[in-house]
Amino acid sequence: MARKDRMGNRRTREQRAVRRIPWIVFDRDQVHNFDQIISDAEKSGINVGWSNPCFEIWMFAYFGRMPVISESWTCCSKFSKLYKTKTGQNYSKADLDMYRRLRQHGDENKALQIAAQKYQQCIREGKNTPSKMCPATTVYKLVGEIRKKTE
Repeated sequence: MARKDRMGNRRTREQRAVRRIPWIVFDRDQVHNFDQIISDAEKSGINVGWSNPCFEIWMFAYFGRMPVISESWTCCSKFSKLYKTKTGQNYSKADLDMYRRLRQHGDENKALQIAAQKYQQCIREGKNTPSKMCPATTVYKLVGEIRKKTE
């Protein structure tokens, strides 16, 4: 009986391990070796949710667009204004209700679609390194994975 229990526990651990998919999330902003960090992570089996120029470019997509902005401070400033218009709230990176507000006032399905289209557009244009892909993000892949596991 003890052997059967151990086997059952092992299978449970293995099943949990299959569900664990490692991700790191960061944006280009001022990150040195941006492309190399992404490449090294992917070679190590770690998925990367990167954004170029900044994470806010992903959040723009919730409101129907990902504008061409190359500077992160400009992107953050423009997103802040859009966020205030759409939600009635001031934008704060530390806002614990950010995701809820994005989903409530924006469209997550559309955001996933827009981000995937922008990413594929960069590929078609021959921009094959993340630092050259702007605006672009792979955070949509992470959100898609989470949704598959929770729906």
